[in-house]
Amino acid sequence: MNDHAGVVRVTRHEAAQGRRDEVAGLLRAVAEAARLAPGCFGAQVTSSNLDGESLVLVSRWETAGAMEKFGQSPDFTSLQRQLKDSLARPPQVEVLTTA
Repeated sequence: MNDHAGVVRVTRHEAAQGRRDEVAGLLRAVAEAARLAPGCFGAQVTSSNLDGESLVLVSRWETAGAMEKFGQSPDFTSLQRQLKDSLARPPQVEVLTTA
């Protein structure tokens, strides 16, 4: 395994009115599941200094393949389904790769 992530996924979530704590809890569960996935260097839920209402899930991966495999896992898809109804809009996803 490399000593640094080749892929970083940054996903911004805007909770529906009154559901921020619920969304934060679900995102923490996603981060915990991701940390156990092969090829994941770490995952965490953060807030942004640019938008204090958004919750940002940041995960670091060895490869895009490892990230995609986790994205298809039941651990992720079941949490994603739960999360969907708690959001004001679909999340914004940005995937960064090593240049």
